[in-house]
Formats: sequence, C-alpha cells, structure tokens
Amino acid sequence: MNDPNGLFCAVLLKEVHKRVKAFRPSINLVKDAWTWKDDRRHYEFHGPDGFYWYGSAYSKTEARIKGWEAWLRKMGVEE
Repeated sequence: MNDPNGLFCAVLLKEVHKRVKAFRPSINLVKDAWTWKDDRRHYEFHGPDGFYWYGSAYSKTEARIKGWEAWLRKMGVEE
C-alpha cells in the first residue's frame, strides 16, 4: 500500500474493531455494518441496531472508523 493515509486508516480500523468486539463480541464487523459514498466524499455508515452516521471521510475505511467510533460513543463506551 503506497498511500500513507490508507495505511494509517487500516491500522486504526483494526484498533477500533478490537474495541467493538471487546464491547460486543457477537458483532460481525462485516455483515453488521456497511458504508455508502455519495458524490462529494460524504459517507453513510449503517451499523447494528439501526445505527446511522453521516459525514465526510477520506475513504470508505475512514468512514467505517468514524461510524464505529460514533456507535461506541452512543453505546456509552469511552476510549
């Protein structure tokens, strides 16, 4: 991977996934969440229990990071 932002996001996503699984081990990180991009670098993240996040992101990976982090905050899980 030649993109430093992509590499950073990949590492950060692994850490966020660890936090999600520690909080709720039954979550399937792939099947229970998905992202969608519009034409202006805005993404939607759809997660468990009907959770929804919308905002700007550099990539789909960053959108997943932001979405999972927002979901964790909503669940009351602090860093």
